Amino acid sequence: MILLTDDYWEVKDAGKRGRGVYAKKDILPGAIIGDYLGKVIRTAEEDTYEKDGHLYLMYYHDRASLYPVDVKAAGVHLINHSCAPNTWMYTYKGHTLFFALRHIFKGEELTASYLLSPLDEFCDPCTHTCHCGAPNCNHSMHMSKERYDRWDTFNDEEAARTKKARVRYGYPLAKLSSYPKSIPDDPIYTLSGSLEKPPLVMRDDTLPSLKEIRKIIRDTGRAIEFPLLNKKVLGVADGELIFF
Repeated sequence: MILLTDDYWEVKDAGKRGRGVYAKKDILPGAIIGDYLGKVIRTAEEDTYEKDGHLYLMYYHDRASLYPVDVKAAGVHLINHSCAPNTWMYTYKGHTLFFALRHIFKGEELTASYLLSPLDEFCDPCTHTCHCGAPNCNHSMHMSKERYDRWDTFNDEEAARTKKARVRYGYPLAKLSSYPKSIPDDPIYTLSGSLEKPPLVMRDDTLPSLKEIRKIIRDTGRAIEFPLLNKKVLGVADGELIFF
């Protein structure tokens, strides 16, 4: 379910990726995009739902997953994967909320990292390749074990701050009565400026701190160019700068 009002988004053709969600207006960093609602199914039943190569299943807990009630309807399940995403997922009362990582510009496609667990023998042949074209593209939607373990620990800690909503198998997950107004930034998130907008030019003769660079990219939505240093910074991931 997309929680932004209709004047902020639209669903359009996204080429080889199928359909995608696009911004009709600028979206502020931290803004809640939507809630991944769907039918509650048993994890053991997942293979009976996901047959066509799409990735519509969403984890709820170790014994339950969510599957869109209507995959053709508009919703956050249409947000496509990118290694340089502009949205991220946040667990709140058991629900998976999508939020804006940074300032998102009118016309941009909303993207997210799918955060798939490390590649193993059960994903063979693996169809979860990535062709997002970002300078930091991993060519896979699977995370490395090191990154996944860090993310899993962080997500568990955040999820524990709120109590999970009770669910019934075979029934849709109900919308929450209220949602957070905004999600703050955290170094665990891969943060990248827009590849569709010119970089912000800064005349510094030394690179700012990672914290300062994150704030600039989050607030402006842009990558940063440092002409005096002959460097262009796309973003920050895993405590390191992404150059392009």
